[in-house]
Amino acid sequence: MGLITGAVTIATLAVTLGSLLRPVEPRPVQTGLVLAAALFVLAGECGLHRIALPHRRAQVPSMVIAAGSDAGALRFGFEMGCGVRTHMPSNLPYLPLVTVLLVSSWLAALATGLGFGLGRAAMALGRHYSRDGTWWDHQWRRHERALRIALALAAALLASALVLLP
Repeated sequence: MGLITGAVTIATLAVTLGSLLRPVEPRPVQTGLVLAAALFVLAGECGLHRIALPHRRAQVPSMVIAAGSDAGALRFGFEMGCGVRTHMPSNLPYLPLVTVLLVSSWLAALATGLGFGLGRAAMALGRHYSRDGTWWDHQWRRHERALRIALALAAALLASALVLLP
């Protein structure tokens, strides 16, 4: 629950700040920034650049993730949901943040926060309930590139749809 609460909190803060920016920023500028962020993230996930946006470089210790009856990583729930206390090996979380900040409605912001929180929870719970963390890690490494590209493409398409469709 903390993962979702943290993510929805950040989405709420972003859409609130965005509500102050949107009236003074022309729509073409907002659209251009969101599309540029989408291309930047997608290019990074495809391996065309290695620029990492600011984030905490420390991982949650694997012994914490492996501990606990309901997945130890969930103890970091709020912080993981916010994305401020944990390592992010991808720039992908910045795309929904920029989109929520610049063009999102309140409903879309809440849906984005919910989706981000559920996505973070799925990773922690997926590894925990696989009953074999080594197998899960191997499967992730085996499919990581394709999954990262697919997720970035889906996020880029959603962000683009939000700014290009009325």
